[in-house]
Amino acid sequence: MNLWLITVNFGDTKSTESLLKSLNFCNDEDCIRIAIADNSSTKDSLKKLNFLQKNSDFIIDLFPFNNNLYYWPAVTKIIKILKDKLNKYPDWILICNNDITFVDNNFFNELKIMNPKKNPIIGPDIINSKGIQLNPFMINSLGFFKNLYWMLFFLSYPTSRLILMLKRAFNLFRIKSSSIDNFSTKHVYAVHGSAILFSSHFFNSGGWLDDKFEMYGEELSVAEVAKKNGLAITYCPLMKLQHNEHSTTKHANQRLLFKKARKSYRYIKSFYMKK
Repeated sequence: MNLWLITVNFGDTKSTESLLKSLNFCNDEDCIRIAIADNSSTKDSLKKLNFLQKNSDFIIDLFPFNNNLYYWPAVTKIIKILKDKLNKYPDWILICNNDITFVDNNFFNELKIMNPKKNPIIGPDIINSKGIQLNPFMINSLGFFKNLYWMLFFLSYPTSRLILMLKRAFNLFRIKSSSIDNFSTKHVYAVHGSAILFSSHFFNSGGWLDDKFEMYGEELSVAEVAKKNGLAITYCPLMKLQHNEHSTTKHANQRLLFKKARKSYRYIKSFYMKK
């Protein structure tokens, strides 16, 4: 089995360093080729990434970009470059945020037993810094109430803040439903965009990554592309990752992030979910 791990660095390289270090605890890590996009690359960030590259046991390809291409557009560009260079896709491509860390040394052993044709898209069990499971992202596609929720959320920035505040207050008193089984492998509508595995079967069967948005559209665009091509999305709880959530965006302008999220939401709705 061979795998490309593709991640995106922006500014501080500490998260990328932690990601690379965590890979050393995995079994069969020698099957991995790593590609790192350095968005808005600087002399300092590139110097530090070059140091990581030279002192790593992995094959690491660095892709410094002068501009911030964001997550999915940068990843899409790297996949095209590597595909043209190596003439074929690997068995698997793991696309992940750089603030992901591996916490289970059997991660790749579990991947080996997954059927790449029956499970061309896999979302692992991702736990954030608060201990919350991020997968499955959505078990079923958007229904009436979910659509209403997002329509209200993206009305305005103040509305989004109010809805988030109410949601957090509600979650403090909510009892988690035992009817949702998070312990067995199953097909779902969407998995979390912080780490998604794609087999070569996904790309060879007409699957593609939509890079027409900057941020926050990964989950739904992958879900809709999979649906249009008759490809399953699988949640696999035995493959575990830790996500230091939003380490690169926590100091960003939240109003600007809201505008980018709203733009992505409107694009997804107009392109994939036309009535």
